[in-house]
Amino acid sequence: MLSKMTLWDKILICSLIIISVAWLGLAVLFGTKDEAKVIEIKVNGNIVEKLLLTEEAANTYSFKFGENTGFIEVKNGAVRMLEMDKDICPEEICSKTGWIKEEYETIVCMPNGIIVNIKSNTNNQENDIDIDVVA
Repeated sequence: MLSKMTLWDKILICSLIIISVAWLGLAVLFGTKDEAKVIEIKVNGNIVEKLLLTEEAANTYSFKFGENTGFIEVKNGAVRMLEMDKDICPEEICSKTGWIKEEYETIVCMPNGIIVNIKSNTNNQENDIDIDVVA
């Protein structure tokens, strides 16, 4: 059986709503700024290329894997794998993945062991590693 809401129940509910909205507002105001993102290309677990990703970047880049060459396209702060010869990548799942622009998204080409990730460039990693700037 449900009982009536008391004044204290209403105060508690309103307080929780106010705290939640304030927390969300603080997260938006002081949350992560537009941190630089890095495109990381791995072949068989080894990093073969790192590129700084910006909204202004628009270019096509190549990378080697074995005796073959793969291509990625960078545009509007996103990256995608371009089609490869069907002899190299018969399913073409990597190129059909399309554009990725968030850190939780990944492009994978299993037959060739290629993984393309986007990572945040926290702690000014560009001083620690060689990153090609995408302009």
